[in-house]
Amino acid sequence: MKNKVLLSLFMAMLIVFSACDPDDGLVFTASESEAEVTISTSLLANYLISQETADNVAERLVWNPIDFGAPVNVTYELYGSTDPQFGTEELIGSTSETNIAVLVDDLLGFASELGLDNDPATTDGNGAPNNEGQVFLRLRAFAGTTDVLEEYSDGIRMNITVIERSDDAGCASWWVVGEAAADAGWAWDTPVEFTCDNNVYSARINLVQGAFRFFTTEGDWGSGQNFPFFSDDGYTIDANFENAGDGDSNFRFTGTPGIYDLVIDAVNKTITLTVSGPYYLVGEAIAVTGWDWANRPELTQTAPYVYSADIEFVAGAFRIFTADGDWGSGRNFPYYEDEGYTIDGDFENAGDGDSNFRFIGTPGTYTLTVNEVDQTITLN
Repeated sequence: MKNKVLLSLFMAMLIVFSACDPDDGLVFTASESEAEVTISTSLLANYLISQETADNVAERLVWNPIDFGAPVNVTYELYGSTDPQFGTEELIGSTSETNIAVLVDDLLGFASELGLDNDPATTDGNGAPNNEGQVFLRLRAFAGTTDVLEEYSDGIRMNITVIERSDDAGCASWWVVGEAAADAGWAWDTPVEFTCDNNVYSARINLVQGAFRFFTTEGDWGSGQNFPFFSDDGYTIDANFENAGDGDSNFRFTGTPGIYDLVIDAVNKTITLTVSGPYYLVGEAIAVTGWDWANRPELTQTAPYVYSADIEFVAGAFRIFTADGDWGSGRNFPYYEDEGYTIDGDFENAGDGDSNFRFIGTPGTYTLTVNEVDQTITLN
């Protein structure tokens, strides 16, 4: 009797497993993926590169996770080439996440292959400056070591320009003092420095209504350049400035007080002023908004390059954005980590597909400050 029972059970099990559809989920078969891996980062029109900035992150590429139809670990490799057909290519980096940093140093290597340099005296075969070229990038997603499953993304193109060495000895910094320059006033203790690049002078400046003047030499009142100096030389001057009409014919700022990017282009003879806007926070860790732009809090600039706000944090992930409503403007944890920031211990890399920030502190309201001068992110 015992043998008959065992035989009956064996036959029943055989019938059940013979009747199973191979697609019913009981059998996992690694097959060629129908999914695609796509780089989603919106590239800049051009990337300026130099040996001085070799350690900087030129771009962080982000892509979708790929599903090979089986529970396998996927590795992503980023390759670069000077050939749009990728006849030859070089490995830039490898990761199991869905983002990777491309360093300026990586692009300099390809620039060297293209024969580009920073010498303004060298030109290409057509007599044009020999400092511009194109680099092509693509991803390889793969799983396994023997029967390898793999998928390649479409190639993307990065336009690169090697910054040429400037032989213009006159391209030294300029300086601003005056009551309109809130961080300076009419004293030389804390003047606002305007750095120069190929005769384009720029600075981020905290402006209030009042007068100010440009100076070509720090501490030298005799080196001042007032409003008529520029207007008489044919400059187009931003409408937020006028001749102060005082004894020195200084500039007068008449706009809305705030933090601006001020640029004096001595080549095209323009003086332009652009509001330097806030940053934005979105994510589940932000109590008032979650992953929604509707109530996103703003990190306003309390000083040039210093962004701060009181934020209610709960456990979860979030990201910093430089443009309102633009997912492509996000800056995640590795962005700041790669730039050398000291990041508060209540934050960590979320380790999710976007490598967001994760808040791991005690829920509550904190003052979050992103200081791009000191390169710190702090909670108080």
